[in-house]
Amino acid sequence: MFNKIIIIMSTSFLLLACNATGPKFTELERLDTNQAKIYIYRPWAMLDGAAAPTIQVDGVDRFDLSNGGYEVITLSPGIHKLTVKKGAFMSNWRADEMNIEYKFDANKNYFVRLSAELQDAGIYGRVISISGSYGFALIKESYAINELKEVKKN
Repeated sequence: MFNKIIIIMSTSFLLLACNATGPKFTELERLDTNQAKIYIYRPWAMLDGAAAPTIQVDGVDRFDLSNGGYEVITLSPGIHKLTVKKGAFMSNWRADEMNIEYKFDANKNYFVRLSAELQDAGIYGRVISISGSYGFALIKESYAINELKEVKKN
């Protein structure tokens, strides 16, 4: 019983320690002239909650995205490739690499959502089984704004 309590407390600490800690999203940033602004966010989720996968832009690592976090990047107009990959050393992000290649226009906001949704969990003897689904996609502004209100700056 004591071991279970230790495991639960350790897991809780890890989940809380890996959440985004910055200020909560309040409003969209001002657009930069002749640039596209991309909001990349990850709603809080239990699945892979302690993981912080790396976000790449055109093959270059830009930042690690914490659970319940967001970042805003500015890109020149044109086709860019956004990638989610495993992350830094000891990252426990389990999803395969995911990509979006898109033509971003100047003077526009874009919203990209990274999701990890728990679908099933079970304990069979001493084996814990967890399954879920992952997503990385462009989202409509009206939908994204509501979700952004729940996340914090990375």
